[in-house]
Amino acid sequence: MKKDLGNIHKLRRWRNTIDNLSRQTGMSLRDVCDYIDSAYNEDGVSFYVKLPRKRETYIGIGMAFRQTVDEINRWITEYGGKRRLYAKDISEDLVWLYLISANARADNNGINYFREYEEYQSVAYAVFRERWDEIVLGQEATADVEISLGQAEYGPEYDGLREFVAEHMDAFKTAYAKPRAYLDRYVESILTACRTHPSLNSLRSLNSLRGYLDDSMINFLSGNSETINVIDKRTGKRTINIKHVPKGRKKHINLCLSLGMTLDDINRYLEMMGYAPLDILDKNEGRLVSQLTEWERTHPIQRAFKSKYIDGNTAVQLTETEEHTAVEQMLQMKSEITE
Repeated sequence: MKKDLGNIHKLRRWRNTIDNLSRQTGMSLRDVCDYIDSAYNEDGVSFYVKLPRKRETYIGIGMAFRQTVDEINRWITEYGGKRRLYAKDISEDLVWLYLISANARADNNGINYFREYEEYQSVAYAVFRERWDEIVLGQEATADVEISLGQAEYGPEYDGLREFVAEHMDAFKTAYAKPRAYLDRYVESILTACRTHPSLNSLRSLNSLRGYLDDSMINFLSGNSETINVIDKRTGKRTINIKHVPKGRKKHINLCLSLGMTLDDINRYLEMMGYAPLDILDKNEGRLVSQLTEWERTHPIQRAFKSKYIDGNTAVQLTETEEHTAVEQMLQMKSEITE
């Protein structure tokens, strides 16, 4: 019942949002469908009858109504449960951010920026590849890179995009550094305690945590959290390839549970990754919130351990036995809650 009430409430607010924007802008539901190239149904438009599932749909509707990045991001996280648009994500988000901004500034120039995505994405990626060596090897200053980009032959219609890519280019190297560093603290604190634990001292590296973590989790956690780029094993250099970031909020929640995170920890991580916090009105997430709250209440030692090693509270004093107990609790938490 919780899930039904939660979704009904969200859908009602979503419809009110669409209705208000239609009145303010004069854009009908048919106009929005035409803009995003979606079929119009007299009996009920799909994105109005139910909450859209795809992030791209929220982007398109927002662009049809000339909404800001902040407003579209609110829709994506609040109604869609997806990750907000992130400027350091060259694989997709950077171009969407550019097009949303260009669309909001456009004065009825007749350009449908939503449908321009594929074209602009290919140009952005070409520009990015063109200057990759200079960026990752630090052979050119940012100003020099921008000058080089200005000389690229892509046509005047892409001038703004080239400047936008240049402006954010340095940032690509540290995409998702904060949430990955947060995960690193969990992994390192667990492994450090396991190395002195009589029954868990075989857990000495990230790979040894298989069984608690799956392959995709280990792939995401491996390597230097300060760079999102894949390291070429032969040369040791960063490559144009971007390390796989788990797609989907549920996968990130599952990763958090595998490392023994409880409610506040998970919500902190989700916020850093650009997602909304756990939703108590959702049937499944509401049950998880209740279970995590109860588990936290009955396992105080793991909270003291996290306060010391994750939050850096040097006032917390724990014996080696207490640290072992805390780590055992964290590693077993997911299976206990599942049961």
